[in-house]
This record gives sequence, C-alpha cells and structure tokens, in this order.
Amino acid sequence: MIDRGSPKDPSIPTGPVCLLTGATSGIGEIVAARLATGGARILLVGRSAERGARTIERIHSAVPGADLRFYLSDLSRMAEVRRLAIEVRASSDHLDVLINNAGAIFFTRTLTAEGHEATFALNVLAPFLLTELLLDRLEPHHGRVVNVSSAAHRTARLRLEDLDRVQGYSAWGAYGQSKLALLMLTFEAARRHADRGVTFNACHPGFIQSRFGDAGETFSARAFRVAKGMFGRSPEHGADTPTYVAASPELAGITGRYFVQSRPHGSSRVSRDRASADRLWETCLERTAEYRGPLP
Repeated sequence: MIDRGSPKDPSIPTGPVCLLTGATSGIGEIVAARLATGGARILLVGRSAERGARTIERIHSAVPGADLRFYLSDLSRMAEVRRLAIEVRASSDHLDVLINNAGAIFFTRTLTAEGHEATFALNVLAPFLLTELLLDRLEPHHGRVVNVSSAAHRTARLRLEDLDRVQGYSAWGAYGQSKLALLMLTFEAARRHADRGVTFNACHPGFIQSRFGDAGETFSARAFRVAKGMFGRSPEHGADTPTYVAASPELAGITGRYFVQSRPHGSSRVSRDRASADRLWETCLERTAEYRGPLP
C-alpha cells in the first residue's frame, strides 16, 4: 500500500471514504480526482505500483492536500481480491462508497491462475466478491456501491451453463456477457441486501477514449482502437455519470437502478430476469466460496 495522504491539512475536511478500483487511468483517475476535490478520502486500487504512484502525483497536483492511498491488487485473482479486502478493512473502519470500475476485454481467451475465464473473473467475480467482503463496512454510513457496466449488455447473451465461454469464444461476446452479469448482480444485490441500508446502482460511462482495449492485436482489437479514436468521447465525459451516482445527494436511498448520462435509464429485458439473476448469484457464491471466509 502506498500512503500519500495529507489528512492533517486543515483545508481538506474529513469527508467520505471512497474505494475505487481501476483508478490509475482514464475514467477512474478522473472520478478519484473529482471526489477528492469534494473532500473525500480516496482509496485507489490498481495493478501497477508505478502507475499508482504517477496517478497520486497527478491528483495531488490538481488537488493539493488530497487524502489518497493506493492498494496494489490484481483483481483477476480472487485471492488478491480477498487480500485487498483485508488491507482495506485494516485501514478503515467504514466505507461510504465502493466504485467497482476495473474491467477489461481479452481479445484471446485467457484463463486466470485460479481457472476462471479472465473477462468473467475480472469484470464479474471480482466486484461481486469485493462487495460481499466489504458490505459490513458500507453499512454504518448507508454506503453506496456503484458498478460500472456498459451499454454492451443490451446485445449480450448470458450463458449460465458456459460462463467461461469454452464453446465459441469471442472477445465481445465475453465482454458483453460480463457487463450484463454485473448489471444483473447489481439488481440482485439491491433485492437481497435491501435491509442493510446500502444502495446498489450501475451505470454506463459512454464510449470513451481510454486505455481500454489497447492490448489486443487481433483485427477486431485494431478496429476497435480506430473506432475509439474517431468516435470516443473524452474520459472527462465518461467520469460524469459514475461521479454522479457515487456522490449526488439526489440519489440518497435510491437503489437497483441503471444510469446513463446521469439519468435513470432502462436496461435490457434479460438484465431484469430474476430467475437468471438468482442462478447467476448462486454461481458466483459457489465460485468465490473459498475466498469468503471470516475476515479480520
């Protein structure tokens, strides 16, 4: 963990505690800076210590005295998610906001060291597990969980019998499924945890120019980068909706919604299928059971 905070600076009030994954570039970094401007203590999560240090420097340049901490974690591994939760719990007795922003697309099918298809592991299992492990820390202050989904969920198919896409893998099929699954889990969490005082909402940031999808060298990866450069909107625009859902006083107590351009928006029919959501939830419980034991 890198601690570069300045909590003694009297110009920065003691504010809400926000945990943000995927915080070292693009939308995540901008959301972090905006929340820090409002006085929040920001716990940033990324998988590169070097990028984490640079992110902290950039935010401090824009927001002098901001209270920032960086946690190193490869969220595609559930063991790392559990370790992250333990570290966060040790450093903070409560959370006000959890923003599950980390995500990726894999243009070739990849398995994690734990045997999960990488897209499903990073985009679905990680936010599911992290939220469950930190739920009791979100309860005291009626915290918010914000899951960054995507409009890609609209054309996606949920293969409940083949979530790891063993049969006929396609990068966009796996990615769309992951964002559909995350949206369904958001709605299901709002139902299952309705008595916990925590709100669960999802959002679509838009088609944004960022590092997302830059690693692939397949034809579809190169085509995506061209389209992103031509038609993608700025990361600043992409940060608007996640910031709004995380911090707007208007949304106090609002749960189980999907937001686009900072407004409630309809989601696909499949995303509202409660029977499928229940099966998906139980599957995620099974896949993360090894990592959900008692925590300090």
